[in-house]
Amino acid sequence: MPDPETFRIIPLCLFGIFFAIGVIWRPVFFPISYMTLWLTKLANYYPFITQFKVELLVAFGGLLFVFFESGNRAGIYLSTKNNLVQKYLLILLGCMLLSYLFAWDRQFSWDVKIYDFTKVIILYLLISLSIETERDLSVFIWFFVLFYAYLAYEPVYGFITGTAGHEEMYGQTYISDSGLLSGHVALANNMNQMIPFALFLLLGSRNKYLKILSAAILILFLVCLIGSKSRGGVAGFLMLGGLVVYFSKKRMLYGIGAVVIGVIMFVSSGDMGDTLGRIDSTSAHGRFAGLTNGLEMILKGNIFGVGPGCYLLARSHYFSYYMESHNIYGQVMGDLGIPGSIAAFFLVRQIFINLIQSRKQVEKDGKNNSPLYFFC
Repeated sequence: MPDPETFRIIPLCLFGIFFAIGVIWRPVFFPISYMTLWLTKLANYYPFITQFKVELLVAFGGLLFVFFESGNRAGIYLSTKNNLVQKYLLILLGCMLLSYLFAWDRQFSWDVKIYDFTKVIILYLLISLSIETERDLSVFIWFFVLFYAYLAYEPVYGFITGTAGHEEMYGQTYISDSGLLSGHVALANNMNQMIPFALFLLLGSRNKYLKILSAAILILFLVCLIGSKSRGGVAGFLMLGGLVVYFSKKRMLYGIGAVVIGVIMFVSSGDMGDTLGRIDSTSAHGRFAGLTNGLEMILKGNIFGVGPGCYLLARSHYFSYYMESHNIYGQVMGDLGIPGSIAAFFLVRQIFINLIQSRKQVEKDGKNNSPLYFFC
């Protein structure tokens, strides 16, 4: 297998190509170029990106371009009148600002949470304003999946070759040096989020070459998940398989497929079984404590939260335990307090409502076997 270092130049070249295509051809390549620049941490390898504020220029230049290019559609989309997701997102942002004002350490909050979350919002706006057609959506999803395949290659290379492992108390884990996949839990979570994308592209693509590519990427993600040795990752994968089977109209077929894939994963690598064997009442209690600690932070008077990203500081102070919640619900409650927790609940609820409505519309259009239907 080629060393990952040989591919470092590829994201830089693709970033320039994608940005140029966005300017000349389709705005959907603006979020793709920004995602390539930011999430591959190109600035870590090419200092000129930071020196010349390339990321900032691309972010705001891209936003201005897609905003004016989309015309009236931008105004309609950004309006909260007919877009409840947008409404609840703005409310959540307001709750985050309120929580930031009460943050235990504002500089810490900015450094570990607010700064990167601002980039997430920029990427969200770029995606939302630049995708106009189903073809645009398909282009973005394919590049999104290929981008993660690039990120997953480094951990998979380490896992297969047995190099560059990171020692944990339960053995070697295989992660990236930096970026999204630089922690074994984060890597496992990201793989569990990407496995459905690869799976549904495999199921929904009609072109045989795209099916082969989807299958190869799916295998890459599965191997990457195994190499993470994350207990939450294995539990999440089993839950994911159960959900896919449960919501499928062909439960018997998908059930057999899920069992076959699971058996292959456990038989081909002892790591999967070992990781599953480390799931016990202690690890479950640790996750549950992350939830209850967030709730207790509110009960101790932090009505507006301890500040975005300050869960660590508050947990260390109240419970003498300097560690993240390992639980997104507890994290939201601790960070954002009562208003933010309520806003987050309604935002996620509305996203599910939109997905259900979209799926019904796709069914009416007779696209039951398309990737779009599966994603919804």
